[in-house]
Amino acid sequence: MGTSWTADRRLVAVGMAATVVVGFAAAAVADTLRLPDVAVADDWGPGDGLSRWVLGTADPAALVVAASAAPGVVNAQPLFDGTVLVATRSADPSALSSIPGVVSVDPSVSAELSADPTDPYWSSYGWNLENTGSNFSGQSGIRDADLDATAGWASSTGTGEVVAVLDSGYDLDHPDMAGALWSNPAEPCGSVDTDGNGLAGDCNGWDFTRNAPIVDATDSGSHGTSVSGVIAARAGNGAGSAGVAPGVSIMPLVIGSGKTVDVNLGAQAIRYAADHGATVINASWGGPTLVPALQAAVAYAGSKGVLVVASAGNDAVDRDAAPTYPASLPDPAIISVGSSTAADTLSSFSAWGATSVDLMAPGTLVFAPWPDGGYRLVSGTSFSAPETAAAVAMYRSLMPTATAAEVKQALLADTDPVPAFAGRSVSGGRLSLDGLAALGSQQVGWTFTGMTGAPGALSPSLTSSTNLPAGDYTAVLGLGMRVGGQVYALSGQDLVVGGSTRTTDDTGTVAVPLGARGPGSGTLVLAPTTALTEGRYVLTVQLLQDGAPLGRVSAAPLTVATAPAPTTAPTTGAGPTSAPSTGAAPTSGGAPTSAAPTSAAPTATGPTRTAPTSSRPTGSGPTRAAPTSSAPTSSAPTTAGPTTATPTSSGPSTAPTAGPTGAGPTGAAPTTGAGPTTAAPTSRPVPTGTTPTTTAPRTTASPTGASPVPTVPPGGSTVYPGVGDFRVTSVRPNRVDAAGGAAVTVVGTFAEQPRVLVGTSGTATVVSWSATQVVFTAPARVPGTYDLLLSTAGGLRSALPAALTYTSSSGSTGPTSAPSSTASPTTRPVPTAAPTSSGPVVVRGPGGQRLVQTAFFSGLPASLWSMDCSSSCTGTQV
Repeated sequence: MGTSWTADRRLVAVGMAATVVVGFAAAAVADTLRLPDVAVADDWGPGDGLSRWVLGTADPAALVVAASAAPGVVNAQPLFDGTVLVATRSADPSALSSIPGVVSVDPSVSAELSADPTDPYWSSYGWNLENTGSNFSGQSGIRDADLDATAGWASSTGTGEVVAVLDSGYDLDHPDMAGALWSNPAEPCGSVDTDGNGLAGDCNGWDFTRNAPIVDATDSGSHGTSVSGVIAARAGNGAGSAGVAPGVSIMPLVIGSGKTVDVNLGAQAIRYAADHGATVINASWGGPTLVPALQAAVAYAGSKGVLVVASAGNDAVDRDAAPTYPASLPDPAIISVGSSTAADTLSSFSAWGATSVDLMAPGTLVFAPWPDGGYRLVSGTSFSAPETAAAVAMYRSLMPTATAAEVKQALLADTDPVPAFAGRSVSGGRLSLDGLAALGSQQVGWTFTGMTGAPGALSPSLTSSTNLPAGDYTAVLGLGMRVGGQVYALSGQDLVVGGSTRTTDDTGTVAVPLGARGPGSGTLVLAPTTALTEGRYVLTVQLLQDGAPLGRVSAAPLTVATAPAPTTAPTTGAGPTSAPSTGAAPTSGGAPTSAAPTSAAPTATGPTRTAPTSSRPTGSGPTRAAPTSSAPTSSAPTTAGPTTATPTSSGPSTAPTAGPTGAGPTGAAPTTGAGPTTAAPTSRPVPTGTTPTTTAPRTTASPTGASPVPTVPPGGSTVYPGVGDFRVTSVRPNRVDAAGGAAVTVVGTFAEQPRVLVGTSGTATVVSWSATQVVFTAPARVPGTYDLLLSTAGGLRSALPAALTYTSSSGSTGPTSAPSSTASPTTRPVPTAAPTSSGPVVVRGPGGQRLVQTAFFSGLPASLWSMDCSSSCTGTQV
């Protein structure tokens, strides 16, 4: 099913800078004329070579432990039906029956990914989104045989919605997927099972085949990568093409590798997705065996209002007579999808069914990302299904209170009737997003201005984008604060609106009566004033018309930061005496340069990402070098920029192993003076002979006359010789209080804003960044010495071993041995009181704010924080 475009991003950047809709249309013309051909995918990589067996038992928990210790067993995990699934290196199950507690041994059921039709074609990308009548090759086509994507994007791109992809893998650092990875709001990355689901480290999804956290996809995960890209590849980012819903988040759930998936693991993953906030589930696979656990899992998803979109299959048969599962399940939560061509005909490989296939969607030679950083042209119902799943997310974004049945009905009713599909599908039509326009007209858009400023009183302005219908109106304003990677409701905050002071409650909101408004009364302007300390906030607004919600909640990031500190680096010790000038940005991967350091910078450029020679299918197109337009061509703004909430390279690069009970890695905690024993890998080592110079901390004798220890107040600095892709030259202070809250400045060259990680799990809050420095708030940590890692979605990294020393308020540097894993803090602030079943979780912010954990603010999309509202922005609807 897949082939890939491996083209130079500099060419793609032409015409993709305006809005999502106009930008894409302009870029499609430029790419058609100038980009090289794209290879057709002819393989999905190797499987993992393991055999999987379902063990019956009366005691699943005990059997997981016993089976995990048995020879030849790679991993064991409990299933929802009380059985245990084990993966073994041997295909002989005889030894499994001798494990204590086993009462039965049955092979697990595998299903094929709905891919690999036998007729590969070359094509330009984009016809499935907007068919111009000429932007395809290798097949005949007609104008408008497409999804009407740009019409749909005018109303929604799916922002705030989550699509769970049950497949073979996910490319964590593909440039076209930057910002698309789902973040679990209830669990930060690390070895602690914060949300209590038994899966430690499921911060971005879960790899059920390894029973471990998600790792970056290799060739064997190419199918899942392409499926994810068809859904959510970003639009207007200068890379590749666009997914059908370029604003959604992808929850990757790995249930197989290569060409097959395990159906029992698929059932597990469906339940996980339904329990963890997925809007819709995509299953681009199927087989003839009806597994009861799968049927029960789909019903469970439906009970939670979650639709499951499944591919009808690539065997070109009538599904009414030859069922495949899950597509053929008689469950209202299922949407079964066949494949159409650029000429609005049934794809030669596609299954059909007058009563069993709901609709068709483009599936012949569709442009999609590939895990080598490039692209392929892919074919199959595997790609018709994710297009439809993306559409479900977009419909759901505009129908937040609708039932799953109502969303499904709206989607099928809006299909474009096609003669070739009459009698071959329930709807007799092809997927279309035209119907979103009517739904979008019911929304209220807002323009946010004044969303950045210095600590103190701020007065952002919110202007409605449409004339409002007559009615009695109330505006519900909300404030949240992002601390340690989590977003909390800001409680007890005074807002002055229209001369009246109102205070947010524990939901972080206040209601502002606006009175009656007649028809044609024009747009609405709100200008709340509030005093805020330094940090990252979110401002929300919801209109009520006659007491009922009108449209959805709109949200935008609000950044409060002090003016950037002077860029002169410390002169103590070795290293440069001044920060790099705002010359060329690092040329990682050959990106356009706009900021080269003028002193002390290594002469080597950042690592260039090319496709490994073993990862491309035979006959694929030219390999694609690392993105060359990821760095902006102009200097970064000196005002605080948005932080990126979703890391694209989550967790350590080496996959942690899971314990028998499903727990993630325990990892060694950092020891004092040595940094964590599981330090993040560096992108390049510090050159020999250029050890960073650290200013010595002041010392004071202890009352007992013991050896002196560092003083408690933050201080000291470390000078570096231009380390990593950001060419870091200094960190100050290098000694902070264990309670957290210290402002740390990193001087270097920053073409884009990095994510900052202290140790292996301490996500820091970036409060400001510019071309020459980043300022972040140190999270609370157990006393000790920690590595510092700066990274971006595009793969830029600077790793600084033992960069920060945390000291306790007593003046002690803390334990001389590694703190236990149970004592390691999470990325959240320290709670003022332990959470109880009778009240909300309340924490104190860096400035003493009362922060309350709520489902609404915890569930805000990660993409919110990548919005640039330094001048103005339209926010996002949630």
